[in-house]
Amino acid sequence: MAYVVLACQVLVAVVFAAAVISKWSGKAFAEFTASTGRLLPPRLAGWRPARGVFAAELAAVVLLAVPTTAVIGFALSAVLLTGFAAGIAGALRRGERTPCRCFGAAGTRLGPAHLVRNLVLAVIAAVGLAVSLSAPAAPVQPAPAAVLVVASLAGAALVIRMDDLITLFAPPSVSSK
Repeated sequence: MAYVVLACQVLVAVVFAAAVISKWSGKAFAEFTASTGRLLPPRLAGWRPARGVFAAELAAVVLLAVPTTAVIGFALSAVLLTGFAAGIAGALRRGERTPCRCFGAAGTRLGPAHLVRNLVLAVIAAVGLAVSLSAPAAPVQPAPAAVLVVASLAGAALVIRMDDLITLFAPPSVSSK
């Protein structure tokens, strides 16, 4: 079970670390701030949660990186990702397709894949939390752990570059003449 926890820790922490790093620059953070305001329900339009989201994502990375606080990191991650999914679902219901800027300055329009991505990540965080709480911490062997970390990094890379992969494999658009 320790391997499941490790896989979840690496994947979720790396995804949040990439999100934090990609928003770090002033321009990227300004675009992220603008996009989060557009994703909220109209009654919350004046509220700008970008700084809080950024801080919570950074906290999740730190908490997941430290074995003694990983449980808190998983719980925070699951709450954040579920909140992101709810925000995306609401925005899609309202017809809002603004780029979410989840990973900084990327301009891919919001779509169902973003909702699915956040739900899958929330489940991974929840699995990490559940296993952490139900199984005693056990040592891991270096070789299998290394393979698992590489696999988790590959999974995180796929999540982080999801918009590019969707664009790459999307059918060509038909243009009318």
